[in-house]
Amino acid sequence: MTRAVATLIVITVIALSRATSATAPADQSSPQDSAALLNEVRLLRQAIEQLAGNGTRVQIAFGRLQLQEQRTATAARRLEDLRANLARLTHQTTETAERLKDFDGLATTGNRTPEEEADLREMQKMMTRELRRFEAERARLTAEESEAASVLANEQGRWSDLNRQLEELERSLAPRPQ
Repeated sequence: MTRAVATLIVITVIALSRATSATAPADQSSPQDSAALLNEVRLLRQAIEQLAGNGTRVQIAFGRLQLQEQRTATAARRLEDLRANLARLTHQTTETAERLKDFDGLATTGNRTPEEEADLREMQKMMTRELRRFEAERARLTAEESEAASVLANEQGRWSDLNRQLEELERSLAPRPQ
């Protein structure tokens, strides 16, 4: 063997002996070292459990937020539909009232046969009934619109509460400066 190889073997043996003594079994370490290691393991376990719990909380809160967004969107669509129906019905009511006025004007002018007068009165009665029906439907839709607006406001309030809870959760999960 050459002198360089022998020196390399001696250095390797010395390095291995130092590494072996540094990684000696735990029973050769002091009780303080064991207690510190056990405490660190406990802290790690608590951190893992907390992370798992936080992940679950985030998933639940996010799911609830998505569900609430759907409920809010549904309530908004319902209110929008009711308002469109109410506008349509208001337009129909106005047109019917104008036609009834026209028929009332016709009833006071001109010479007609008794049959034409009877037809005209029948048309007036029919339009008056239709106008009453439109007014009743409009009153019903107005009440329904009011209720839908209230439901939407409640759903938006719930959505805001959930959003606030998510923001609080986000703040609680943010890394803390050390």
